[in-house]
Amino acid sequence: MEDGISELPTDDGLPSTVTVLDAPDGGKVYLVGTAHFSIQSQEDVSRVIQEVNPHIVMVELCEQRTNILLLDEEVILREAKNINIKKIRATMAQNGVFNGLMYILLLNMSAHITRELGMAPGGEFRRAMAEAKKVPGCIVQLGDRAIDVTLHRAIASLSWGQTIRFIWHLLTSNQTISLEEVEKCKQKKMLEDMLEEMAEEFPALKRVFVVERDMYLCHSLQVAALQPRREPCRIVGVVGIGHVAGIVEHWGKIKPQDIPPLLQVPPPSLSTRVIRVTVRVACIGALIYAGYKLRPRRWFP
Repeated sequence: MEDGISELPTDDGLPSTVTVLDAPDGGKVYLVGTAHFSIQSQEDVSRVIQEVNPHIVMVELCEQRTNILLLDEEVILREAKNINIKKIRATMAQNGVFNGLMYILLLNMSAHITRELGMAPGGEFRRAMAEAKKVPGCIVQLGDRAIDVTLHRAIASLSWGQTIRFIWHLLTSNQTISLEEVEKCKQKKMLEDMLEEMAEEFPALKRVFVVERDMYLCHSLQVAALQPRREPCRIVGVVGIGHVAGIVEHWGKIKPQDIPPLLQVPPPSLSTRVIRVTVRVACIGALIYAGYKLRPRRWFP
């Protein structure tokens, strides 16, 4: 180290899930591909941040998902167990009818996996936050597109039939999973097979959930790498391993004008409007039924 300027670590010895990208100022971006329920991924994140001493740690989160930094197994399971009519109404009031129900479905899926594995999702992001606090001057940046924009664009991309199938998939996907299977998800071949399977069943969703967010995350890393500083940048990006290949493909190619189209929310299609009305009517019906069943009974002789 000369004049207080840190040397960049070499690529040798870094975890196999790390991809190193060259920054315009001669610095490096260390992209850590993770599995969201993987203990090994958390260890990889710790190791890379400790070795790199980054200026910035970018995580695959948006403002609306920062609550994952506060969650643990107990909180997720408690939240999932307390899903009742009152909570559903409050969630829909805060996020809209459709997004509220999607949130409830996704929470239920997270709780199921948490029960299966005994750990909460997002451990790698909580680890990144904890390690970044130990590095003097290190900043944690949120690099992902807002989740409500992603959900709106995803639903708008589906036909009536695809929307019904997707909701049914969320409702019925409580399959068992083991820690070994989670670790296998980080293997390139298995990952490619999973993405291919998703593309075959829901091609539009792969575009919205994977490709568009690859571009957005790549842009966030590019912006982080271009911030002025007195030495070559050291950036650590913590993203799901499914985004690594896309970020590498787009690295250095994303322009500022490429981003606004990714943030546009299309007007709801006829099928989406029909589904929202149907869901709203179903919820009102459920509330009326619950009120009827729970009303005080008066008995007459």
